[in-house]
Amino acid sequence: MNNKELSLDITFLFPNTMSTYGDSGNILALKKRCEWRGVEAFIHYCDIYDSIYPSDIYFWGGGQDIAQEIVSNNFSQQKIDFLNNEVEKSKVFLLICGSYQLMGKYYIDSNGNKIEGLGILDVYTKSSPKRMIGNVVIETNKKLKLGNKKIIGFENHSGQTFLGKGVEPFGYVKIGFGNNGFDKTEGVIYKNVIACYLHGPLLPKNPHLTDYIILKALENKYDSNVTLQKLDDSLELKAFNTLLNRLKIQS
Repeated sequence: MNNKELSLDITFLFPNTMSTYGDSGNILALKKRCEWRGVEAFIHYCDIYDSIYPSDIYFWGGGQDIAQEIVSNNFSQQKIDFLNNEVEKSKVFLLICGSYQLMGKYYIDSNGNKIEGLGILDVYTKSSPKRMIGNVVIETNKKLKLGNKKIIGFENHSGQTFLGKGVEPFGYVKIGFGNNGFDKTEGVIYKNVIACYLHGPLLPKNPHLTDYIILKALENKYDSNVTLQKLDDSLELKAFNTLLNRLKIQS
């Protein structure tokens, strides 16, 4: 299939309400790495009072507790059902920090208030007095079959997330705290959903993960095998390996 015949719709969920940590850079990375290959990328922005645009990739970033509560309180059952159906249809989702928590069953904040999640992912989160901050390196779950299995990011969260039986970790912590600081897991995967605590922003730091997301979205949309044209990632890989070396992790 000719790349010029390919296109992807990408929806940025709640860009004004939940985009605290500069995670909009993930949208830019997806868009540019599509365009450099001749794949058209159409970006749609959907906030609290907007209908969710049906897309091939959904990105949802992080926010403070109050922002999560606002979004949770304004989520109609229709929107929850829509997102759940998209997940089950193997649409690709990238969820960072607060959105990771909200897609789960519930979140207990620092005041003991229970914020109901969407219940789409089998995870729950509770606030901790200890803030987990710093660089993170993980080894990704073998099921993802990433060429480069290491992922770099930056975490800044007090929520401790615990996984249920219906999901698996995105990866396993080499450096950092991860989901909760105890079990050495980071993030979660379910079908084509990747949810994690990794800021950075994540995708510009990890071009191999960006390409994985693009590839999965294309394969799901066109129901066929797709080969991505290789890009010159020499600068990205140099930055990636430099950070690994600083953290004393072998590339």
